[in-house]
This record gives sequence, C-alpha cells and structure tokens, in this order.
Amino acid sequence: MDMEQRDYDSRMALHVAAAEGQAEVVRFLLEACKYNPSQSQLLIIFPMEEALHFGHHGMITILQDYQNKYNPQEAPKKDKETAENNLGGLL
Repeated sequence: MDMEQRDYDSRMALHVAAAEGQAEVVRFLLEACKYNPSQSQLLIIFPMEEALHFGHHGMITILQDYQNKYNPQEAPKKDKETAENNLGGLL
C-alpha cells in the first residue's frame, strides 16, 4: 500500500492520523512504514499543523522527534568557524 497516497483534500494517512490524535497510528506510519520526512519538509509540517489545529499537542512532539532523527538541527562545526572568521574580518 502506498502510504503517500492522498485523499480528496490532498491529505495523506499521516495527516489524518495526526489530526485525529491517533498516536499509535502515527507511530506505526513513521516507524513500521519507514516514512522518511527528509524527502520533503512539507510532508511532516502539514501533519504538525493538523495536530496543532485540533489540539493534539502530543502528536507534534512525536512528529518533531521523528523529524529530528532524520534531520538533526546541529550546524556543522566548519560552518560555525567560517561564520566566526567572516565576522572577525568585519570588525
């Protein structure tokens, strides 16, 4: 079954499960179905918006944790050093 198939509102199963607060289904779709949020940021952002709209804040945490697993927010050390050097040259 294609987990990225969309309904009449262009929502995928992950969107609907997040909107309805179905934590077990969200975890199943993420873990067992090997959903990869790194393919497109929008595929994880829209379910977060659905969960927020319907007041399912626990869903947001699950989705953010899963996204961070695939897309860590750390800046590479080299980029930080380059930025510091550029700043030093401006002073």
